[in-house]
Amino acid sequence: MSNQRRNKDLIQLGLALLLLAGLNMLNQRYFKRVDLTAEKRYSLSDSTRAMLRRLDDVALITVYLEGKDFPVGFKRLQNATRELLDEFRFYAGTNIEYRFVDPMANPDKKVQSDIYYELIDKGLIPTDLTVKDEKGRSSRSIFPGAVVAYNGREEAVQLLQSQFNQNPEWVLNQSIERLEYEFSKALFKLMHFENKKTVAFSRGHGEMNEVYLMDFIIGLRDFYEVEGVEISNNLDALSQNTACLIIAKPDSAFSDASKFIIDQYIMRGGTALWLLDHVQSNMDSLRTANYTLGLPFDLNLYDQLFRYGVRVNPTLIQDAQCAPIPIQTGNFGNQNKQELLPWYYYPVIIPKEKHPVVKNLNAIRLQFANTVDTIQTPGVSKTILLSTSELTKVLYAPVRIALNVVEQEPTPERFNKPHQPVAVLLEGTFRSVFENKIVELSDRLVIKESKPTKMIVVGDGDIAKNLYNPKENNYVPLGLDPRTGIYYGGNKSFLLNAVNYLTGDGWFIPLRSKEFRIRLLDRNRITTEKEKWKIINTALPVAWVLLFGLVYNYIRKRRFA
Repeated sequence: MSNQRRNKDLIQLGLALLLLAGLNMLNQRYFKRVDLTAEKRYSLSDSTRAMLRRLDDVALITVYLEGKDFPVGFKRLQNATRELLDEFRFYAGTNIEYRFVDPMANPDKKVQSDIYYELIDKGLIPTDLTVKDEKGRSSRSIFPGAVVAYNGREEAVQLLQSQFNQNPEWVLNQSIERLEYEFSKALFKLMHFENKKTVAFSRGHGEMNEVYLMDFIIGLRDFYEVEGVEISNNLDALSQNTACLIIAKPDSAFSDASKFIIDQYIMRGGTALWLLDHVQSNMDSLRTANYTLGLPFDLNLYDQLFRYGVRVNPTLIQDAQCAPIPIQTGNFGNQNKQELLPWYYYPVIIPKEKHPVVKNLNAIRLQFANTVDTIQTPGVSKTILLSTSELTKVLYAPVRIALNVVEQEPTPERFNKPHQPVAVLLEGTFRSVFENKIVELSDRLVIKESKPTKMIVVGDGDIAKNLYNPKENNYVPLGLDPRTGIYYGGNKSFLLNAVNYLTGDGWFIPLRSKEFRIRLLDRNRITTEKEKWKIINTALPVAWVLLFGLVYNYIRKRRFA
């Protein structure tokens, strides 16, 4: 009987070992990982996986986030980077290689200095790190970044996405969120270095100066060739290579020639991003006279946009959900006393729509925005991308703009025009505004109906404006208000998403909008319930093991006694 039982146990053991060996072989051949996190933190997007599979050469990634005595936050960033690159290597196979390097490992100060400036030349930004040891405090520079080398070219990747006046925990979380986007963007730039699409900014109608669009332009250069195009009487100004035309805050009327060139570009399947103001206003007058005027002006685009299915109104929006501005409220001794008060003319839009262009975006600040109406147009679908809050007021120009508006309470009785559209996506087949007109500008045949295409119309040109300091010849990042220290990160993301979507590069959008939730411990409960949780975490596991042992022995005795 004992021999039979032993043989049976050996057979079962052998079968179990064979099963484990088979499962191990299958696991090596068919890898599968289940991501149970709510935001799919450990899953690459479909577009990133497809790009990695298209690599036809080895991409060597050198990560300089290595060294001793890193704080916990940098360790988290380091581990997240390693996990992401492991995932990259699984889908790209041998075409992804990476290594972690401490650039300051060499004790020779001369070598350290050479490496320091070499990494800066590559585009990496150093960060000062203070380290505690038995000798006291010491400070050193680290490079929380990486360099991707592919096809004989290199691209720098900044891993630590620092933001002005932001909490370090928030900055770290943002950096981890953007890892896939930053590495994918670098690979995309290296893979498409020689065949980038072209994005054109229109010129010749008082459009916003390039220095006020610099941050937006620099963001676009990661994906596209960016150029300014003078649209006047040059019928070939917008070629087939122009993937998107951006019209950023013009202040003078468009001639029929310019309208015809833009119209026929759209009819050929071109896309457009319209950033328009139909009311002129000046904040400088408010600082000197405490009031200014909002005056309507005509860009001569009404009939063209109406034909496409949209209308930008000569209105100004007041929104209770708005950005603050510093206003002098009195004196403190011999100094002026300033307070941050809500400025209703600067709506802050929190996107709630589920469209990819605006999904998961941070707050977007507008300045003296106009309402946008949609017109019923056959063959064209409309999607509201951005709209104001429930407490919104609409003023028709001309209108007096005074500082004392901050003293008014935004009651539902006064702010009674909720959810006003300020940005609209149009998609479909458009009819030419010159369809039934005699065109003397060209002997070319007028294209009367477009290929399927799309455009986005925004009732605010300042959505793309970054501040510029002419004395120091530098600009402030788009969305950052240095007077209040508030950063509206949604402005730049929205604009880049819009252009990516219009040009057919929408696969970048979910990477840019990826969001990880920070699940922090409740500090108040840690303080008040510390002893209770200590007991639970130490005594409860021991009690559970003892209870299991008693129950197991009791059952065993009942069964075999």
